[in-house]
Amino acid sequence: MFKSCPDPALAAHITACWPLPGVRAGSALIRRHDRLLIVQDDALAVILLDMATGTIQTLGLRKSQGTAMSKATKPDFELAVAGPDGAIVILGSGSTPDRRRIAVLDPNDGQFSVADGDDLYAAVAEALGHTPNLEGAVRQDETLRLFHRGAASQPSASIELPWTAPTGGPISVTAVVRLDLGTVAGVPLTLTDATIDGAGHTLYTAVAEDTPNAIDDGPIVAMAIGILTDTHGRWAPLTEPDGQPSTRKVEGIALDPGGRSGYLVTDPDDPALSAVLCRFALTGPWS
Repeated sequence: MFKSCPDPALAAHITACWPLPGVRAGSALIRRHDRLLIVQDDALAVILLDMATGTIQTLGLRKSQGTAMSKATKPDFELAVAGPDGAIVILGSGSTPDRRRIAVLDPNDGQFSVADGDDLYAAVAEALGHTPNLEGAVRQDETLRLFHRGAASQPSASIELPWTAPTGGPISVTAVVRLDLGTVAGVPLTLTDATIDGAGHTLYTAVAEDTPNAIDDGPIVAMAIGILTDTHGRWAPLTEPDGQPSTRKVEGIALDPGGRSGYLVTDPDDPALSAVLCRFALTGPWS
């Protein structure tokens, strides 16, 4: 079991927030040059946000063109990772049969493909020993690391496969690491997204959500940002601009160049509410 522990020398602060009208259930975030790609877990669509102008463009992955779907039928797209050619691979959580789709998007021209990922999710489930609830992904050279979000007594985990596994390459799990990310007020922190910082380490977001399983939502006790290296993990509670602990459900993270600031996107768990985009900053010895 790989443990990540709270480090009082680290701090993670939200510095500003604004709602994203028409954007719901933000679940993953990719920064690409001057644009942010925002994944929604309740629609077959992604959002491109121009950071300079604030212009929002919806790219429908199928004819739904971003129409909200019910909790039972939604694709639950939760992971997004950029390939070496710039293409964005987007994956469902795998927590139900309807949530095992894989989309590949070219953000330059909006071209996309969507395919069933049953073989990949079956391999991940076999390696974990239970149904996955994938929430984050990073690419390191030719390796794809998927992150399973735990629930209750079930820990989070990372699963390694060849980078090409989601796009027709060989599907073979090469490593599984169980992650103990700590607790807040007795509620386990479970991973909601991940990215790579400038030093090649994994920066992650984790939520303490009081829920017994991967399907049902629950009250948010705390939010944290942490870092995983080859030898250890550390984390800090996420705080609001006024210094109070954040209870936003952050499900996407993207870093600025330099890796000490960036963007977060939330999932309000309510289709009537807009997702919120936040700026954040890190202080302390994160590297």
